[in-house]
Amino acid sequence: MEATLSPPKVIEITNKKNNVTYLYEDQHYWDPHKKQTRHKRRCIGKLDRVTGQRVYNPAYREKISRQEDTGMQVIPTFTSPGLARLQDYVQQHCRPIQELASLLGPDATDRLLHLAWFLLCNRRPLSFALFWEQGKSGLHQGPADLQAVRELLRLLDVELLRTWQAKLTQGGQKYAVFDLCAIASYENHNPYLQYGYNRDSEALEQNTIVLLTTYERFHPISFQILPGTMLDCRTVDETLSFLDADDASILMLNRRFFSLSRIEQLLQQNRSFLFRVPTRQGWLDELIASNRQAIETGIGLVDSQKRNIRSLRLLAPFFGNQSLYVHLFYDELWRTNQRENLFSLLGRCKRELETGQHVEEHARLYETYFRVRKRSKALHHVQLASDPVQRFEASHAGFWALVTNTELSSQEALDMYEKRNAFERRFDNLMNFEDCQNLQVQSPQYFLGRVFLQLISETIRAVLHEALEGSGLSVEEVLFSLSDLRNVSFSEQGTCYCGRLTSVQKKVNELLHLGLET
Repeated sequence: MEATLSPPKVIEITNKKNNVTYLYEDQHYWDPHKKQTRHKRRCIGKLDRVTGQRVYNPAYREKISRQEDTGMQVIPTFTSPGLARLQDYVQQHCRPIQELASLLGPDATDRLLHLAWFLLCNRRPLSFALFWEQGKSGLHQGPADLQAVRELLRLLDVELLRTWQAKLTQGGQKYAVFDLCAIASYENHNPYLQYGYNRDSEALEQNTIVLLTTYERFHPISFQILPGTMLDCRTVDETLSFLDADDASILMLNRRFFSLSRIEQLLQQNRSFLFRVPTRQGWLDELIASNRQAIETGIGLVDSQKRNIRSLRLLAPFFGNQSLYVHLFYDELWRTNQRENLFSLLGRCKRELETGQHVEEHARLYETYFRVRKRSKALHHVQLASDPVQRFEASHAGFWALVTNTELSSQEALDMYEKRNAFERRFDNLMNFEDCQNLQVQSPQYFLGRVFLQLISETIRAVLHEALEGSGLSVEEVLFSLSDLRNVSFSEQGTCYCGRLTSVQKKVNELLHLGLET
């Protein structure tokens, strides 16, 4: 009896040894002897590692060409209904996106939203959005080429930003202002980047992006780009004026802003602020030492990574101001990791000293922990000058602090600080070689639009985050789950095949009423 093969479909299988995803034409049939379903497969190509596009081998392309000549088509068509339904949900529940459509028109807005969703779903350069296959089956139609992307970025200018901001700001609404520092550039002709350097070894020119959000839900509203870093109160005043943020706005500032003189000026101006205290502050070391046990057994908090943290709130030991507080935190897991990192680093330092291959960044560790006796030919004799275990246990590793003049609880202060760090990490994707080369995003005519596009992406994220609140699901989990949901159809059959929803997909479907078939 001859087995009947099913219609062919294309599947993807990743080889774990070389991490290459191969494409196979798969057909299944019933084996009457083994009483089970068997598969007949042949390799027809692979996925491009960079773009994710399907690259078919010559024999399969020739077969496709012959089938097209005869009017037949056996290549399956894939769609991503989960992503399309999620995009439709945001369209209906996001007023800023609706306002954008009224400013730019439906066509330009549609292409911009395709780019914004790409930034939300991928941590890749913007120029890769042209090859985003899953996005092509979503709700929005993307730009055709790189020139079209650049034209869209030029639409997002200062005038449009001010109009957008005016539509979203409301009288009596409370705002938060986030100082996102160290947004660096690989180009040297950007007028925004005039002062300051990154802290890493590349020493890149940098600028600061000051982000305005609502205070209750941290929905992004507007931004300002500053040259260098925000290091004085006059810049704070000018920024708040540009963003139309009133005196009740809470400033979430970078730790570089910290100094007692600046804190005193902010207090005199009745500004509400919150920022992290830099390490190696004498008064902070004394405060931790005198309250160490109370901090380690303080109020239990949970951070964004679901780690348990202890906290203690005390009055700040300067200015005699009764409304200025220091939130002290202790992260036991962080301390454990620092201990392991230190001992591993000391092992590297010992080998460097023995071979004479010194590293400039390790000079302080050499001086603190080691004693070297040089030899003429053999390896240098290196001994520990102090006990690293004893020194580490006496240190304040794992302890850190926030200073504020607000009545925020320790958990609220921690959440706001982590929100700032999350914004900064996502805005940091402006720095990559591909977009500098392909889109010239660091040039004056495109840079503002690129930052504005990131703001639109953050607006979508905020809407999804609010919708998922209390569900135990993160925005990343939902995006990954729904982007993975794909339907396949064959034109000669006219039938669409849908896979069963996973538990996460079912939960999101019920929570957001997406209407996916279960």
